Amino acid sequence: MASTQDIETLKIQFADFLKRKKYRSTQERYNVLDRIGEIDRHFSADELYLYMNGKSDRISRATIYSTLDLLTQCGILMKHRFQGDSAHFELAIRMPDHDHLICVECGRIVEFREEGIDSVRNVVCNRLGFRPVTHSLQIFAVCHDPLTCEHNTQD
Repeated sequence: MASTQDIETLKIQFADFLKRKKYRSTQERYNVLDRIGEIDRHFSADELYLYMNGKSDRISRATIYSTLDLLTQCGILMKHRFQGDSAHFELAIRMPDHDHLICVECGRIVEFREEGIDSVRNVVCNRLGFRPVTHSLQIFAVCHDPLTCEHNTQD
């Protein structure tokens, strides 16, 4: 979970972005950001919609989708496509420049940081004339024993 102070700082960043890009600043958009701060994992738009409505927030799917898009544009959220068609999101401040190991059998996502990857990123950028800003690596794998994996919910 993000701290209250982190969320307040993100709200200021979001308000500046909305004003600069001439988007409306609405309470619903800030409510979405508040609820995202309560989630300590990757989530889809539909999962956020169900979570918010379970908390008695009255908000439309359209508002959630558009707000997630704006939060991604201003750098507050990271958007990932791990498997399937559904995008997943996470707060960018949670764990900067980390990577993901995704089990193709059970769908479990393990976050990790490996300094060697940063070195490869830097070498590639330097060789091709770029300056690294951030990166995202996804490794698709299979759990050690998919049949007994505690995360496997498939029959």
